[in-house]
Amino acid sequence: MYNSLSPKMDFGATTKSSGLSYRNQPNASQNIALSQADYKRASCEKMKLGTGPRDHQECPYRVTFDVYAPSDSSSLEVAILAAYRQLHGNCYVMSNERASELESQLGQGRISMREFVRGLVKRDFYKDRFFSTVAPHRGIELAYKHLLGRPPLNQQEVATTIAIQAQQGYEAMVDHLVDSAEYSEVFGNDTVPYGRSWTSASGMPMINFVRMAALEQNFVTSDRNNGSASILLRNLTNGTPLPIKASAKVNYVGVSAAWGNGKPPAEFEKLWRGLTIVGGAHLAGMAINVMCQIAGFNGLDRIPALFLGK
Repeated sequence: MYNSLSPKMDFGATTKSSGLSYRNQPNASQNIALSQADYKRASCEKMKLGTGPRDHQECPYRVTFDVYAPSDSSSLEVAILAAYRQLHGNCYVMSNERASELESQLGQGRISMREFVRGLVKRDFYKDRFFSTVAPHRGIELAYKHLLGRPPLNQQEVATTIAIQAQQGYEAMVDHLVDSAEYSEVFGNDTVPYGRSWTSASGMPMINFVRMAALEQNFVTSDRNNGSASILLRNLTNGTPLPIKASAKVNYVGVSAAWGNGKPPAEFEKLWRGLTIVGGAHLAGMAINVMCQIAGFNGLDRIPALFLGK
């Protein structure tokens, strides 16, 4: 099929986006609150609010995302690899660069996937690649892309997040996103963040599809290769059109459709004709040689020796 029939395929949305989950905390709801965010979520839990999209002002810490999450070792490894890929913008993480301590805590059930995600983004490995060495606006748009699976909705959202980072520090900015009501409702405690701007998600304008496509660029690229300057700044501030670098189209249908009218592609037809001529000449030579031998003439037996220089 033409990959242009599905715009999402040009930007890797089909294979990069999925809701992978892992849970190894059977009594997680009974854990003691170790942070203010945990306490607020526990308080909202007692309000028995319904699930689904709603006004976050009623109780912004209510967790409504609830799906089955496997706990086997293979699911753990798959979820960890998905987290590395999502949170590091499709950059490859070598074995010596992985967060082995966080992985061990996740596998032992000492932390949830949410805390694993928080820990990965707070590491120097992430900060040095996606925050300290890029423009401030670029660092924020990457944080939204990695942690919430979407680009910033507007410039006000970016300005608010930059202000939190400037006043309270980098880790407070990460907590602001991970402890947000949006993260709780979409990913909960067990699901790895994923790109979710390819569909008409509740509360998101359609321009988010274009912005996410501009951030992704294409399937094989990584966030580090897309530069250190902000991609969305001018679009968010004054509506400037976004340049999108889609991957090269591969015309799969064009190859197969050539056989539809009973003729192969031109290249295959030339090859077939050449092989037919060579094969026909070889068979004709064999037939003549056999007939000569039947007639008692063996002079043709010397021809192969002549070609071999004997």
